[in-house]
Amino acid sequence: MQIHRFENGSYIIAERLKLGHNVQVGPHTSIRATECVIGDDVTIGAHNTFLVGQRLEIGALTTIGNHNSLTARTIALGEYVFWDSHVTVGHGGKFSPDAHLTVGSYSMICARITLNTNHRIDIGEYVGIGEDVAVWTHGSFLPILEGFPADFGPVSIGHHVWLPARTTVLPNRRIGNNVVIGTNSLINKDLPDGCLAGGIPVKILRENVYPSEDPARNAKLVGQVLHDYAELAAYKDLQANLAYDEAKQTIRCNEVVFDLATMRAQGTFTRTEEDFRDYLRRRGIKFYTGKPFTSVLPEEYRHLLYPPNELL
Repeated sequence: MQIHRFENGSYIIAERLKLGHNVQVGPHTSIRATECVIGDDVTIGAHNTFLVGQRLEIGALTTIGNHNSLTARTIALGEYVFWDSHVTVGHGGKFSPDAHLTVGSYSMICARITLNTNHRIDIGEYVGIGEDVAVWTHGSFLPILEGFPADFGPVSIGHHVWLPARTTVLPNRRIGNNVVIGTNSLINKDLPDGCLAGGIPVKILRENVYPSEDPARNAKLVGQVLHDYAELAAYKDLQANLAYDEAKQTIRCNEVVFDLATMRAQGTFTRTEEDFRDYLRRRGIKFYTGKPFTSVLPEEYRHLLYPPNELL
């Protein structure tokens, strides 16, 4: 067993440890795993606890917030995962042989989520899970010998899924690919690919609707995005020269070209272009460049955040 200590007192205890470049860990965080692999440019906040019986893997450019508690046999997070704060992995039955969690690349785990790993939970790529969501792999309390219900089993969530705030997923459920679910829904049955669903209990509202292609719709949407960002840039005192070439499917922000066909960006980024890239991200238009997403704080807020000793 080896221990890696950070200057702020946080530590990793593992039999096998591989740390990438520029791994940042906040204070009061402990990571314990038989095998621990953390990729480049990973940021982990403060007051986090990891207890992983076998293997913990965190992909490059993943960000984890504060006050999270994660317990499972294996945990695998892909690249560019955004994981917020006050998330619990574990809860009832967490010390089971099937306690495994995978979260695919480019996914978002918002605050105050419960991921109950009595059985395995598999979450695909490009999945957004909103605040106060609970995913359960066990459900029981009253005696089954008196006819009361109980359910145990894994949960699978496909790729390109939006599971919004205050939704609950019950055990033994599968959500397909390209699915959107309404807020505050109860998922008590499987959901097929491409559907819009919602309600308590969940109902399929529309089938085979995602993804869809509509060039005329998209042109209007891009135009609205550029109009809205121009207003935001002015508020932030940023100089953003914006243009959309519908034929080439490219957006230009100053000297950076964002290609909507290839989802690649070319050019030299300043804080303005990074702010625009982050604005596109908020509309689900995500350009991954090997750097974290960043936005510019408006001056009316920024000037209030100077340390007191710098104001004397």
